[in-house]
Amino acid sequence: MPLTQRFWLRLLLTAAVFVLDALVWGGDTRLITGNYLPVWLVVGIGALGYSCLLIAVSPVPGYIAMLILSVCGLFLPAAESFAGFLLALFWIARLSQRRRAWFALAWAALPLAINVYTGRTFHPDAPLSLTLINTGLWLVLIIGVWIAGRALARTHNRLTTERQWAEAATEEARAMERVRISRDLHDTVAHSLTGILLQVAGLRAAHKNPEATTDIDGVLADIQITAEQSMRELHRLLGILRAPDNGTDGSRPHGLADVGALITAAQASGLAVTTETTGTPVTLDPSLEHAVYRVIQEGLSNAMKHAGEGAEVEITQDWAPNQLTVSIRSTSGVMTTKPVSGGFGLVGLRERIGVSGGTMHHGPTPTGYLLQVSLPTAQTHVRLNTFGDAS
Repeated sequence: MPLTQRFWLRLLLTAAVFVLDALVWGGDTRLITGNYLPVWLVVGIGALGYSCLLIAVSPVPGYIAMLILSVCGLFLPAAESFAGFLLALFWIARLSQRRRAWFALAWAALPLAINVYTGRTFHPDAPLSLTLINTGLWLVLIIGVWIAGRALARTHNRLTTERQWAEAATEEARAMERVRISRDLHDTVAHSLTGILLQVAGLRAAHKNPEATTDIDGVLADIQITAEQSMRELHRLLGILRAPDNGTDGSRPHGLADVGALITAAQASGLAVTTETTGTPVTLDPSLEHAVYRVIQEGLSNAMKHAGEGAEVEITQDWAPNQLTVSIRSTSGVMTTKPVSGGFGLVGLRERIGVSGGTMHHGPTPTGYLLQVSLPTAQTHVRLNTFGDAS
């Protein structure tokens, strides 16, 4: 509730209990000594005490003020402030910690005892049963108001804790999304720049060899295409970063349908890429499709960086019941430039695969390098296109 609304609600409740206690009082200003006080003085002192209930910083001043007015009932028996005291007790039970709330409940015995004392002292002819009923009624009201305040306090604390947990979970999800996007940026830039570097190295080697028949225009066109694809991917990721809730703008993550573009770019960089699919493909969740895309992207990027010109890469998909195994095998070619060290791609990829419930193995083989990933799948319906438009 906004601060202004809380103030007006507090003011309304304070005015209500002040009017209620004033009606019960009835204007009798007789002291226990038999003398009378001016009405304006009684009303002024009462208004001053009740105004303490408006202090929003802490409920303690209002509670103490109501206790003091209750003690004044020893000298002015007709002026009781029981409704105001109940409101003060409710607020201190609602807004204070447990220990302070228990202390407030214990001190609530004071106005109750004063009420009993003044009743028996100034109305000795009243039946004892009436006094007991009156005392029991006020006792029930005191305990009931206190319990209500504590119940609201527990509810508020629970809701606050749940909101804090939700905010922490949201912040953690945002942090994980930022990490994911940073890895995507790394994968995209590393893959594209590796292809461009490899093509530039090939051009330099061809320039030094007078007998080379390299199609320079074709290679430059491939470099341009690779750079444009990289720029589009960077714009997509930046769009996700700028969009509310990290990606609610409808940006689609890369999946199996986009693998063909990866293979085409790798082939343009000089890799001989072949694909093979065994088993019956099924539809994957978008997160799993994106994981497979990143696996193939990382495998091709590593092959371009480390295998060299003329390397061969074989990508296989083995669709077993409830499991997909993707393998990227590369054979070494001729290195034309020193590979750029990185290492972040495989680390992030392992974490991505682990989150998806899969396993990852990678390492050198007698003829090159192997990157193999196994992911759990849910068999739904047959997927017709597993590698996009690539063969």
